[in-house]
Amino acid sequence: MNETVETPAVETAVAEPQVETTQEQPAVEAAEPQVETPPEVTTPTDPSRLDDLLDALGEIPDEPSEALLENLDENTIKNLPASMKGLFKHMVAAERKRVRELEEKMNTRSSDLDKKFEDLKEQNRVVIRNRAQLNEVLMDPKFQEYLQQADVPEEQMADPYSKEGIEQRIKKGVAEAMREFQKPIAESATRAQQMAKYQDFVAANPMMQDRGFKTEVRDLMQQRRDSGTPVSLEDAYALVERGRMLAEQQKQTAKERLKRSQSARQVSRSTVSSSNDNQDPVPKWVTEKGYQGVRGSNARILYLRDNPAALQKLRAQQKSRR
Repeated sequence: MNETVETPAVETAVAEPQVETTQEQPAVEAAEPQVETPPEVTTPTDPSRLDDLLDALGEIPDEPSEALLENLDENTIKNLPASMKGLFKHMVAAERKRVRELEEKMNTRSSDLDKKFEDLKEQNRVVIRNRAQLNEVLMDPKFQEYLQQADVPEEQMADPYSKEGIEQRIKKGVAEAMREFQKPIAESATRAQQMAKYQDFVAANPMMQDRGFKTEVRDLMQQRRDSGTPVSLEDAYALVERGRMLAEQQKQTAKERLKRSQSARQVSRSTVSSSNDNQDPVPKWVTEKGYQGVRGSNARILYLRDNPAALQKLRAQQKSRR
Protein backbone atom coordinates (compact mmCIF):
# COMPACT_ATOMS: atom_id res chain seq x y z
CA MET A 1 0.00 0.00 0.00
CA ASN A 2 2.92 2.27 0.62
CA GLU A 3 4.22 1.62 -2.88
CA THR A 4 0.97 2.63 -4.55
CA VAL A 5 1.05 5.95 -2.67
CA GLU A 6 4.73 6.81 -3.34
CA THR A 7 4.66 6.13 -7.08
CA PRO A 8 2.14 8.85 -8.08
CA ALA A 9 3.93 11.29 -5.75
CA VAL A 10 7.18 10.82 -7.70
CA GLU A 11 5.42 11.14 -11.01
CA THR A 12 3.84 14.38 -9.91
CA ALA A 13 7.16 15.80 -8.76
CA VAL A 14 8.76 14.97 -12.09
CA ALA A 15 5.89 16.33 -14.12
CA GLU A 16 5.74 19.71 -12.39
CA PRO A 17 9.09 21.09 -13.66
CA GLN A 18 8.18 19.94 -17.16
CA VAL A 19 4.96 21.92 -17.06
CA GLU A 20 6.75 25.03 -15.74
CA THR A 21 9.37 24.80 -18.48
CA THR A 22 6.85 24.49 -21.28
CA GLN A 23 4.88 27.46 -19.90
CA GLU A 24 7.84 29.82 -19.31
CA GLN A 25 9.53 29.38 -22.69
CA PRO A 26 6.83 30.94 -24.87
CA ALA A 27 6.58 33.79 -22.34
CA VAL A 28 10.27 34.62 -22.88
CA GLU A 29 9.93 34.33 -26.64
CA ALA A 30 6.93 36.64 -26.66
CA ALA A 31 8.67 39.28 -24.54
CA GLU A 32 11.92 39.19 -26.51
CA PRO A 33 10.91 41.48 -29.43
CA GLN A 34 9.82 44.17 -26.94
CA VAL A 35 13.32 44.44 -25.39
CA GLU A 36 15.10 47.17 -27.33
CA THR A 37 18.53 47.07 -25.67
CA PRO A 38 20.70 44.58 -23.84
CA PRO A 39 20.92 45.29 -20.09
CA GLU A 40 24.58 46.23 -20.23
CA VAL A 41 23.99 49.18 -22.62
CA THR A 42 21.02 50.84 -20.90
CA THR A 43 23.02 53.19 -18.63
CA PRO A 44 26.73 53.23 -19.56
CA THR A 45 27.85 55.96 -17.19
CA ASP A 46 31.50 54.95 -17.25
CA PRO A 47 33.30 56.55 -20.25
CA SER A 48 35.68 53.62 -20.51
CA ARG A 49 32.70 51.28 -20.68
CA LEU A 50 31.31 53.25 -23.62
CA ASP A 51 34.71 53.16 -25.32
CA ASP A 52 34.76 49.39 -24.99
CA LEU A 53 31.33 49.13 -26.56
CA LEU A 54 32.33 51.40 -29.43
CA ASP A 55 35.54 49.43 -29.97
CA ALA A 56 33.41 46.31 -30.36
CA LEU A 57 31.95 47.85 -33.53
CA GLY A 58 35.36 47.72 -35.17
CA GLU A 59 37.38 50.59 -36.65
CA ILE A 60 35.32 53.80 -36.67
CA PRO A 61 36.26 56.29 -39.43
CA ASP A 62 37.35 59.81 -38.50
CA GLU A 63 34.94 61.35 -41.00
CA PRO A 64 31.48 60.07 -41.97
CA SER A 65 30.87 58.89 -45.51
CA GLU A 66 28.77 61.48 -47.30
CA ALA A 67 27.76 58.98 -49.98
CA LEU A 68 26.56 56.52 -47.34
CA LEU A 69 24.58 59.17 -45.48
CA GLU A 70 22.94 60.37 -48.69
CA ASN A 71 21.75 56.84 -49.45
CA LEU A 72 20.23 56.43 -45.99
CA ASP A 73 16.58 57.31 -45.48
CA GLU A 74 13.90 56.86 -42.83
CA ASN A 75 12.98 53.39 -44.09
CA THR A 76 16.56 52.19 -43.61
CA ILE A 77 16.32 53.00 -39.91
CA LYS A 78 12.75 51.76 -39.53
CA ASN A 79 13.64 48.35 -41.03
CA LEU A 80 16.34 47.70 -38.43
CA PRO A 81 15.48 45.17 -35.69
CA ALA A 82 14.00 46.68 -32.56
CA SER A 83 16.94 45.54 -30.45
CA MET A 84 19.42 47.16 -32.86
CA LYS A 85 17.51 50.45 -32.87
CA GLY A 86 17.42 50.42 -29.09
CA LEU A 87 21.14 49.72 -28.95
CA PHE A 88 21.95 52.65 -31.24
CA LYS A 89 19.61 55.01 -29.39
CA HIS A 90 21.17 54.35 -26.01
CA MET A 91 24.73 54.49 -27.31
CA VAL A 92 23.97 57.85 -28.95
CA ALA A 93 22.36 59.02 -25.70
CA ALA A 94 25.45 57.97 -23.75
CA GLU A 95 27.74 59.82 -26.16
CA ARG A 96 25.59 62.93 -25.99
CA LYS A 97 25.68 62.78 -22.22
CA ARG A 98 29.45 62.51 -22.21
CA VAL A 99 29.81 65.45 -24.61
CA ARG A 100 27.38 67.50 -22.52
CA GLU A 101 29.35 66.79 -19.35
CA LEU A 102 32.60 67.78 -21.06
CA GLU A 103 31.02 71.02 -22.28
CA GLU A 104 29.80 71.81 -18.77
CA LYS A 105 33.27 71.19 -17.36
CA MET A 106 34.86 73.40 -20.01
CA ASN A 107 32.33 76.17 -19.40
CA THR A 108 32.92 75.97 -15.65
CA ARG A 109 36.69 76.05 -16.11
CA SER A 110 36.41 78.97 -18.52
CA SER A 111 34.28 80.90 -16.03
CA ASP A 112 36.74 80.17 -13.23
CA LEU A 113 39.67 81.34 -15.35
CA ASP A 114 37.84 84.52 -16.30
CA LYS A 115 37.09 85.22 -12.64
CA LYS A 116 40.71 84.58 -11.63
CA PHE A 117 41.91 86.83 -14.42
CA GLU A 118 39.63 89.65 -13.25
CA ASP A 119 40.76 89.09 -9.66
CA LEU A 120 44.42 89.29 -10.69
CA LYS A 121 43.79 92.48 -12.62
CA GLU A 122 42.07 94.02 -9.60
CA GLN A 123 44.91 92.90 -7.30
CA ASN A 124 47.41 94.41 -9.69
CA ARG A 125 45.53 97.71 -9.66
CA VAL A 126 45.49 97.65 -5.84
CA VAL A 127 49.25 97.03 -5.67
CA ILE A 128 49.91 99.87 -8.10
CA ARG A 129 47.72 102.26 -6.14
CA ASN A 130 49.41 101.26 -2.87
CA ARG A 131 52.80 102.03 -4.35
CA ALA A 132 51.54 105.41 -5.51
CA GLN A 133 50.17 106.16 -2.02
CA LEU A 134 53.46 105.13 -0.43
CA ASN A 135 55.29 107.51 -2.72
CA GLU A 136 52.94 110.32 -1.70
CA VAL A 137 53.87 109.67 1.93
CA LEU A 138 57.57 109.74 1.11
CA MET A 139 57.11 112.94 -0.86
CA ASP A 140 55.61 114.73 2.16
CA PRO A 141 57.25 118.19 2.57
CA LYS A 142 58.30 117.49 6.17
CA PHE A 143 59.94 114.23 5.18
CA GLN A 144 61.69 115.89 2.22
CA GLU A 145 62.89 118.65 4.53
CA TYR A 146 64.43 116.03 6.80
CA LEU A 147 66.18 114.43 3.81
CA GLN A 148 67.82 117.75 2.97
CA GLN A 149 70.07 117.21 5.97
CA ALA A 150 71.99 114.75 3.80
CA ASP A 151 73.19 117.75 1.71
CA VAL A 152 74.67 119.71 4.64
CA PRO A 153 78.41 120.09 3.93
CA GLU A 154 80.95 119.04 6.53
CA GLU A 155 82.34 122.53 7.03
CA GLN A 156 78.95 123.85 8.12
CA MET A 157 78.65 121.31 10.91
CA ALA A 158 79.71 121.83 14.51
CA ASP A 159 82.78 120.23 16.09
CA PRO A 160 82.51 116.47 15.49
CA TYR A 161 83.45 115.84 19.12
CA SER A 162 80.71 118.07 20.48
CA LYS A 163 77.19 116.89 21.26
CA GLU A 164 75.68 119.10 18.55
CA GLY A 165 78.20 117.93 15.94
CA ILE A 166 77.55 114.29 16.76
CA GLU A 167 73.77 114.79 16.40
CA GLN A 168 74.21 116.60 13.07
CA ARG A 169 76.32 113.78 11.64
CA ILE A 170 73.87 111.12 12.90
CA LYS A 171 70.95 112.95 11.24
CA LYS A 172 72.95 113.33 8.02
CA GLY A 173 73.76 109.61 7.93
CA VAL A 174 70.12 108.72 8.57
CA ALA A 175 68.98 111.17 5.87
CA GLU A 176 71.42 109.71 3.35
CA ALA A 177 70.21 106.18 4.15
CA MET A 178 66.56 107.25 3.84
CA ARG A 179 67.26 108.94 0.50
CA GLU A 180 68.79 105.76 -0.85
CA PHE A 181 65.82 103.85 0.49
CA GLN A 182 63.36 106.27 -1.11
CA LYS A 183 64.99 106.42 -4.54
CA PRO A 184 63.85 103.01 -5.95
CA ILE A 185 60.46 103.40 -4.26
CA ALA A 186 59.97 106.79 -5.90
CA GLU A 187 60.94 105.44 -9.32
CA SER A 188 58.65 102.43 -8.91
CA ALA A 189 55.84 104.63 -7.62
CA THR A 190 56.16 106.96 -10.60
CA ARG A 191 55.82 104.03 -12.96
CA ALA A 192 52.97 102.71 -10.82
CA GLN A 193 51.14 106.03 -11.05
CA GLN A 194 51.50 106.01 -14.81
CA MET A 195 50.30 102.40 -14.98
CA ALA A 196 47.35 103.10 -12.67
CA LYS A 197 46.33 106.05 -14.79
CA TYR A 198 46.62 103.91 -17.92
CA GLN A 199 44.58 101.06 -16.44
CA ASP A 200 41.85 103.43 -15.27
CA PHE A 201 41.72 104.94 -18.75
CA VAL A 202 41.50 101.50 -20.37
CA ALA A 203 38.71 100.47 -18.01
CA ALA A 204 36.76 103.64 -18.82
CA ASN A 205 37.24 103.33 -22.60
CA PRO A 206 36.21 99.91 -23.98
CA MET A 207 37.83 100.62 -27.36
CA MET A 208 41.20 100.15 -25.66
CA GLN A 209 40.27 96.48 -25.20
CA ASP A 210 40.64 96.07 -28.98
CA ARG A 211 44.22 95.06 -29.75
CA GLY A 212 44.33 96.82 -33.10
CA PHE A 213 42.97 100.09 -31.70
CA LYS A 214 45.37 100.00 -28.74
CA THR A 215 48.30 99.39 -31.12
CA GLU A 216 47.32 102.43 -33.19
CA VAL A 217 47.20 104.59 -30.06
CA ARG A 218 50.60 103.33 -28.88
CA ASP A 219 52.18 103.82 -32.33
CA LEU A 220 50.81 107.35 -32.59
CA MET A 221 52.23 108.27 -29.18
CA GLN A 222 55.62 106.80 -30.18
CA GLN A 223 55.66 108.69 -33.50
CA ARG A 224 54.79 111.97 -31.83
CA ARG A 225 57.39 111.37 -29.13
CA ASP A 226 60.08 110.65 -31.75
CA SER A 227 59.15 113.78 -33.70
CA GLY A 228 59.48 115.96 -30.61
CA THR A 229 55.76 116.71 -30.28
CA PRO A 230 54.58 114.26 -27.60
CA VAL A 231 50.87 113.72 -27.10
CA SER A 232 48.97 112.47 -24.07
CA LEU A 233 47.15 109.14 -23.96
CA GLU A 234 43.77 110.88 -23.96
CA ASP A 235 44.62 113.00 -27.01
CA ALA A 236 46.08 110.02 -28.89
CA TYR A 237 42.91 108.05 -28.18
CA ALA A 238 40.72 110.87 -29.50
CA LEU A 239 42.86 111.26 -32.64
CA VAL A 240 42.76 107.54 -33.45
CA GLU A 241 39.03 107.34 -32.78
CA ARG A 242 38.37 110.33 -35.05
CA GLY A 243 40.60 108.86 -37.76
CA ARG A 244 38.70 105.59 -37.67
CA MET A 245 35.37 107.39 -37.87
CA LEU A 246 36.53 109.38 -40.91
CA ALA A 247 37.87 106.23 -42.57
CA GLU A 248 34.56 104.44 -41.98
CA GLN A 249 32.62 107.37 -43.42
CA GLN A 250 34.86 107.45 -46.49
CA LYS A 251 34.45 103.70 -46.91
CA GLN A 252 30.67 103.99 -46.68
CA THR A 253 30.64 106.90 -49.15
CA ALA A 254 32.77 104.90 -51.59
CA LYS A 255 30.38 101.94 -51.30
CA GLU A 256 27.36 104.15 -52.01
CA ARG A 257 29.15 105.80 -54.93
CA LEU A 258 30.06 102.40 -56.39
CA LYS A 259 26.49 101.17 -55.93
CA ARG A 260 25.09 104.23 -57.73
CA SER A 261 27.62 103.81 -60.52
CA GLN A 262 26.73 100.14 -60.99
CA SER A 263 23.03 100.99 -61.01
CA ALA A 264 23.59 103.72 -63.60
CA ARG A 265 25.58 101.37 -65.83
CA GLN A 266 22.85 98.73 -65.55
CA VAL A 267 20.16 101.25 -66.55
CA SER A 268 22.33 102.46 -69.42
CA ARG A 269 22.85 98.91 -70.71
CA SER A 270 19.12 98.21 -70.46
CA THR A 271 18.32 101.39 -72.37
CA VAL A 272 20.88 100.66 -75.09
CA SER A 273 19.72 97.05 -75.49
CA SER A 274 16.11 98.18 -75.66
CA SER A 275 16.83 100.84 -78.28
CA ASN A 276 18.88 98.42 -80.37
CA ASP A 277 16.24 95.70 -80.27
CA ASN A 278 14.89 96.29 -83.82
CA GLN A 279 14.24 99.90 -82.75
CA ASP A 280 11.23 98.74 -80.77
CA PRO A 281 9.81 101.69 -78.79
CA VAL A 282 8.86 99.27 -76.00
CA PRO A 283 11.92 98.28 -73.91
CA LYS A 284 12.71 94.60 -73.77
CA TRP A 285 12.46 94.49 -69.99
CA VAL A 286 8.73 95.30 -70.16
CA THR A 287 7.84 91.89 -71.55
CA GLU A 288 10.61 90.02 -69.70
CA LYS A 289 10.33 91.47 -66.20
CA GLY A 290 6.78 92.79 -66.38
CA TYR A 291 5.09 96.14 -66.10
CA GLN A 292 2.71 97.06 -63.29
CA GLY A 293 2.48 93.44 -62.22
CA VAL A 294 1.66 92.17 -65.75
CA ARG A 295 3.94 90.31 -68.15
CA GLY A 296 3.97 89.42 -71.80
CA SER A 297 1.84 91.20 -74.42
CA ASN A 298 -0.46 92.69 -71.78
CA ALA A 299 2.53 94.44 -70.18
CA ARG A 300 3.45 95.83 -73.61
CA ILE A 301 -0.07 97.23 -74.07
CA LEU A 302 -0.04 98.88 -70.63
CA TYR A 303 3.37 100.41 -71.30
CA LEU A 304 2.21 101.90 -74.64
CA ARG A 305 -0.87 103.27 -72.93
CA ASP A 306 1.19 105.05 -70.29
CA ASN A 307 3.86 106.26 -72.78
CA PRO A 308 2.21 108.17 -75.65
CA ALA A 309 5.58 108.93 -77.27
CA ALA A 310 6.37 105.21 -77.54
CA LEU A 311 2.88 104.52 -78.91
CA GLN A 312 3.26 107.26 -81.52
CA LYS A 313 6.66 105.89 -82.57
CA LEU A 314 5.22 102.38 -82.89
CA ARG A 315 2.37 103.64 -85.10
CA ALA A 316 4.84 105.52 -87.28
CA GLN A 317 6.88 102.30 -87.69
CA GLN A 318 3.71 100.38 -88.65
CA LYS A 319 2.74 102.98 -91.22
CA SER A 320 6.20 102.91 -92.77
CA ARG A 321 5.99 99.13 -93.17
CA ARG A 322 2.75 99.31 -95.21
